[in-house]
This record gives sequence, C-alpha cells and structure tokens, in this order.
Amino acid sequence: MNRKIRKYRAIEYIILCYAAVLMLLIGPLGIFDGSREVSGNENVQGKTAAVTQDARIQQVFIGDGGYLEKISIYAIQNLSRRVVSLTVSDELGETVFSRRVALDTYEAPGFFTIPVEFQTVQGRAYVWEISHPEEAVELGYQQTADAGIGVYGNYYFMGSDQKIDEQVGNNIIMRFQYADKLSFLQKAVILFVIALAAGFSLLLVENHARKRKITRDVKVQWVFKGICNPLITAGAIAGIAAVYPFAYYGGVKADKMVYTAGILVMAALLLYVVNAKRDSIAPLLPPLKETVLDRRMDWLQCIFWAGALWGCIDYVNAMYNIYQDYAYRKVLIYLCLVLLTMCGKKALFHWRNLIWLAVSAVAGYLYYRPFRGIEEQDKLAMLNAILFAAAGLVLIQLVIIIWKKKTAWKQLSPAFTVLVAAFFVLLLVFRNTRGWPVYMVTAFTLLYIFYLSWEKKERFLGILCNGIILNFFCALVFAVLRRPFRAWGYYRYNFVFHTVTVTAAYLTLVICALFVKLLMQYHKSRRLHTYWTTALMFGMAVSFLLMTMSRTGYLAAVAMGIVVLLFVSLLCYRERFLNFLGKTGLLVLLILLSFPVTYSAVRLIPPLYDDPYIFELEANEEEWAVHKGDKADSENYITFPRFAYCIDVKLFGEEHSIVRKFVDTFMADSGAEPYAPGEDRLEVNGMSVMLASSQETEIPELAPEGEQDTDAGTGDSQTSADGPSDEEDYSNGRFEIFKRYISHWNLTGHDEMGVELPDGSLSVHAHNTYLQVIHDHGLITGAVYLLLGIVSLIQMFRYALTLRQTGRLQDREKPRDDYAALPLAVFLAFAVAGLVEWLFHPCNPLGFTTMAVLAPLLTFRGKKKKRVNENEG
Repeated sequence: MNRKIRKYRAIEYIILCYAAVLMLLIGPLGIFDGSREVSGNENVQGKTAAVTQDARIQQVFIGDGGYLEKISIYAIQNLSRRVVSLTVSDELGETVFSRRVALDTYEAPGFFTIPVEFQTVQGRAYVWEISHPEEAVELGYQQTADAGIGVYGNYYFMGSDQKIDEQVGNNIIMRFQYADKLSFLQKAVILFVIALAAGFSLLLVENHARKRKITRDVKVQWVFKGICNPLITAGAIAGIAAVYPFAYYGGVKADKMVYTAGILVMAALLLYVVNAKRDSIAPLLPPLKETVLDRRMDWLQCIFWAGALWGCIDYVNAMYNIYQDYAYRKVLIYLCLVLLTMCGKKALFHWRNLIWLAVSAVAGYLYYRPFRGIEEQDKLAMLNAILFAAAGLVLIQLVIIIWKKKTAWKQLSPAFTVLVAAFFVLLLVFRNTRGWPVYMVTAFTLLYIFYLSWEKKERFLGILCNGIILNFFCALVFAVLRRPFRAWGYYRYNFVFHTVTVTAAYLTLVICALFVKLLMQYHKSRRLHTYWTTALMFGMAVSFLLMTMSRTGYLAAVAMGIVVLLFVSLLCYRERFLNFLGKTGLLVLLILLSFPVTYSAVRLIPPLYDDPYIFELEANEEEWAVHKGDKADSENYITFPRFAYCIDVKLFGEEHSIVRKFVDTFMADSGAEPYAPGEDRLEVNGMSVMLASSQETEIPELAPEGEQDTDAGTGDSQTSADGPSDEEDYSNGRFEIFKRYISHWNLTGHDEMGVELPDGSLSVHAHNTYLQVIHDHGLITGAVYLLLGIVSLIQMFRYALTLRQTGRLQDREKPRDDYAALPLAVFLAFAVAGLVEWLFHPCNPLGFTTMAVLAPLLTFRGKKKKRVNENEG
C-alpha cells in the first residue's frame, strides 16, 4: 500500500475502476431495468357476482412474451390485508403459478395487486382464477370491445353449484406489470459509450501529463482511497435512505435501528480498512510466483477440501436416497483430489497417469452411455465414472508410495496408531449391514497414508482450515443472496440447510476454523487491517449461530471457545493477563458489532436479489411463506421484535422476556406489543399461524440406515411458542430417548439405527453420538471409541502446546504449525455437540473434519528430553 506510482497513472486507474463499476451496474446488475404496465380503458360497467369460499371467478388473458411480475384486479369491496388464492394456468390446463396471497392496503373500489412472477409465452392464452377469499368480494368488469387492447378474453363465474357461467364479451378490469429490461443492443450501446468516455478521459490525462511533464508520485493507497471511499460512502447513504426516509423495507423503530447500525458498522469497517495507516512497503499484491505458482497445489487442495465439505452439505440436505448417493460420490471425488495434491508434481504428471486417464475416460463413457438421459441414473452414472477415474489415480499413487517406501512409517506414534487401527477394525467387523463405515475407514486410512508420505505436513492444518473458511465464504454469499430470514414457519435461520441442528453443527465447525485463525493472526499483529476479513467472517458465523436459536450449537461453541481461548492465549502464546482480558473484550465487541451487520445482510439483500432458494421441505404456497416477487417490506420477512420474541421463548421461556424487554424499552415504538405473550399461535395478516420448527416431521424417504439428521419430534426444534416444560426444559425429550437406547445395548450392535419410543413412535437416532455408536456397533466398539476420544483429546492438547515458542535456538529454527490448535478446537466442538446430537458420520461436516484432523496426531510424539552439551556453540 505504501508503494508509489505516478500520479497520472493513479488517476487513470481510478477512471478505469469507475468505468468498470458503471458497466457492472448497467450490465449484470441492471439498475436501469424497470417495468412496464399493460392496461386498457378502465370503464367500469358493472360488477360480478360475489366471489366467496364456495364461488370462484376466472379470467382469460393473452401473454405478450414478457416476464409477468404482477396482476392488478379491480375490486368493489376492500380486502386490504385479507387473504385470497390465485392460480394461473396455461391453455393446456397446467398450473404455472399458485399462491395464497395476503393483499396490501388499497382503497376500494380500486385495484389490489398480486405478485405472480412467471415467464409468459407470446400469444399464449392464460387463465387466472380467484378463489377462497377471507371475505366475499365483487370484481368490476367492462365490455371487452371497449377495453382498447386485445389481451383480454371472457371471464367465467363458478358458483356453489359448480356450474360455469361464461360472460361473453365481458372481462374483469385488470392491469399487468411486466419486467422491462434493456435489450442486449441497448446495453451494448450504453457500455460502448462508457468505454469510449473512459478511453477519452485516459487520453486527456495521458496528454496532460506528457505536456506538463508531471513526475509526482503518490502511494498506491491513495488510489484505493480515491476509488473506495466515495463508493462506500455512497452505498451507506443509499442504504440508510432506503431504510429511513423511503421506508423501503418497512419495519418499526427497532428494525430501522438495527438496519442502520448494520450499514454504519460495515461502512465504518471498510473505510477503516481502506484508510488505515500502513507501515509496510510490501507490494499491493504478493508476487504471483510465490502465491500461486509455488503453492498452486496448496490452493488446489484448499479448494478440494471446500468441495468435500460441499458434498457433506449436500448429503445432510438430501431428502431421498438417490440424492445421498450423489453426495457420497462428491465427497469421495473431492477427497481423492485432496490426496492427489499431496503427491509430487512429477508423480502426478507421469505418463502412467495420462494412460490411466485415457483408459478410464473411455471406460467411463462406455459405462455412462446406457444411462444417458435416464432420470436420476444419468447423474449417478456420471459421478461413478468420475470417481472411477479419480480412485484409479489414487490407487496408482498408493502403490508407488508403498513400493518405493516413501511413507515414513517410523514417524508414527505407535500407541495412538494402534488405537485408531483397532477402532477402524471394530467398526468394519461390527458394521451390521451399514455401508458408510467401509467408506469412512477406506477414505481416512488413505488420507493418513498419503499424509505420512507428504513432504509438506506442516501445511496440512492450515490448508484444511482455509478450505473450511472457503466453503463457508461461498455458503455465506449464497445465503445472503438467496436464503432470506423468514418470519413464519422457519423463524430459526437455517442458513444453507433445511434443519437448524445441522446448521448449528456446521457453523460451530466454521467458528472453530475462524477462531483458531483469528487468534493466530491477532498474535502476529494487533492491527485490525491485517486480519479484518477473518474477524468479520468470525463475527458473522457467530451471528448466524445465534440466529439458529440452537442450544446445541451454543453449548458446543461456547465450550470450545472458552477452552481454546484460555489454553491458547495463556499457555501457548503466554499472554499477560491484562492483554488476555483486552483481547477477550475485543472478541465480545466484535460479536456485538457483527450481529447487526449479519442480520441486516440476510434481511436487506435477499429482497433486492429476489431469487429465494427454497428447499423441497420448505416449499409452501401459503401467504406467510417467502416467494419470489414479494415486496421488500413484506411481513413474511423477519422483524427484530419478532426475532426477539422467538429467541426469548426458545432460550428463556415465556415468563422471562429478557430480549423483548430490551427491545420494547430501548428500540421499539412506545406501547407496541407485536406478539401476545402466552400464545402459541400468532395472527399474521388476519390468519392464525402455528409457530413451526425448521423441520418438525419425519422425512419418509430417508436412507434405510437413517443416516440423515433430522430435527423431527424431539430434535432441537421449536414446536410451540410456550417453550418446553418439565423434563423437556433441559433435554427437549432426549432423556427418554437416551433411556430407550441404553436399554437396547449389547456387545455387537444392531442392524437398525432407530428404536421405538414408549408412545410407539420411532426415534431415528439417539441424539447422542456416543450412545449411537454403542447402539449401532456394540459395547466393545463403543468402549474403544470412547478411549480413542480421550487419548485424542490428550494428544490434541499436547500438540497445541507446540505453538509455544522458547528462546532456544532449536525451537526458533524449527518450523511451527500455526494452526496446531485446530484439532483441539474441532474435537472439542464435536465432543460437546455429540452429547446431544449424532455427528459421527463421514458425510456430516463436523464428523468428517474431526476424522481429518486426526492425521497430524498420528505422527506426533511430543518433545523428547535430550542432554545438550554445554560446550556446543
């Protein structure tokens, strides 16, 4: 940042950047794209018969080929904030849109508007139907000949007798709003003009500098200030203007305060990062050779770890067996690629590998061809072919490693290795019809062998940590754009998952990685601009975890955080106590400041992007669900008083109202009581809506082994607003499940994963990792599993102590693993969360990573005491 360049060059860079921003806004973002309204003469000549619960009305219209966003219909009565059902069908009778809609406020007689959001085909006839209104309504009609446009057909009325009455020559008065995007040619012309203006400006600057012989230099940071400061400031002003003066997002005082705080905190952070004084004269971007060319295998391995976790996410989100099969193969393919990046470049690009790739490509195509075009089997066959090729490369490298004895077997810690091997053997012997133990033992045995032969073992944990963070960053972008925070039915934010418990476990894993990295970066430099991205993502991950309202996640993250913070800070880094207290205070402040940023991001951005991703389990046509085309101020999006109400009930119970009292006292409008205490049904747009969990019901088509984690029944779900009672205050029904699983213990395990509860229902898993392992694989395997956990924890504490630096020459010269605390953090989170959830599975993100971080422990023996000759120089 302190490097200098010619001033005229800096001005040219600023011009180019602003031109690029304008092109981005006009092109992909389409800020000039608008909408157009199609309507005719609106001469009301009569009113229809009343549409009631038993009567409906239909209207034919012709699409013009555009993207239809809204239909406005003329009503005689006022249905403001009432619910109606609208269905649109094409000329073949196929439904293209259907939804129950809570209408906005309008003046009657007048138009009420319904968002529809679907692509029309030019000249095709469509039929909309209004039915089941909360109150009877009559619509205004006109003679089609007087409408002035030819897109209207006749309307039909169907009474309670189911007799269809066609009104020939008459149509309901209505308006259509289509998306009106600039054409490709129009955008091309505008972009050309911008490019031409930018080029002309560059010539002027260049000519002026040459004539005046300008040689003045400025710092590179000056360029960043000139580019970023105006953009950040303009963005913050626009955001606050949308929140307050224009009330684009609606909301009460509390909402606007949180949105404003989030915008201001984010803007302040970015302005600080851009304008912070830097002492280093290092280049703005590190040399390409050092960062990419020399470490390209590290970058690839980081991407492949992120890909493997993506496969894990797909697995826990899978609703059907076939989707789990897809996810399994994704995990294995990416893990194979991870293993290959541990081999030398010469070994990878050897002629034998090229021959195998050619042979496997031909074999894979011949295998895939019979399945091409067959639903579901097509994708599975393709993944099988890719896995076959990748596994073959891994097998070739494995033979080379064993044949040439590259694996440093002597590096192994004998006791720990024997314990891991014994557990793997028992897991296979007592797998009891399960397939996943075979996958897990094979995959992680290969990982450990390749790790032993790797020449860059000290990079393993750092690459894995960055892979976790990369996966979270991609998920974060996706969630902020397409996973809105909903107010009803799914009021616990489930991020990129359809269950909050899996969300909490994943976020706990992410917090482990970010926390270890943050502590390491803070130890090296306490200037915020050196670690701000890690700090921001850490704060956002914690905020997302808070929004899940998952006590499982809270317990695991807090337990892990306290232990790691104390151990790493005081014993590993040997910080002074006052410095430790200051760092702890900064962490708390970071979380407090990050929450409004995170909350505002998932509330304000999804309505702008307007393409919500809804899982099959979440799909709902009711008026309280979030749909594409919903207005930004829709009551279906979360509000802060609503969030306070839900988190109060979930965590503290109805009688305490800790968060709501704060909101009502300091943030909400005076006298506002948005939710009635003591009720478990809330009025939404005039309808009573039951508070539902992110998943309350069993999924009927899971894998036979019950390998899918669900929040069903007694999971970490929210089933009412009153909160749990009696025994469920603490266990949410888990104690009864624990007792039933303990009563089924034996030495060898069971084929079936679940057990029957006293009420006759089936608990698909034990909600406890340790009890589940004992139930599935028997007491013998369970005992070894617990012993392995205890020994692993001890090894991890010892391994984390290698972060400690002494003044001895041999310690200073020995390369240190800066991420040595990662295994401890991950294992603590896994062990604590495992007390109340089942996590031990190779396709659970937290379980997968826990097995991966065992690799460094296999070669760790601790420090050996040696006598040092005092006469040695």
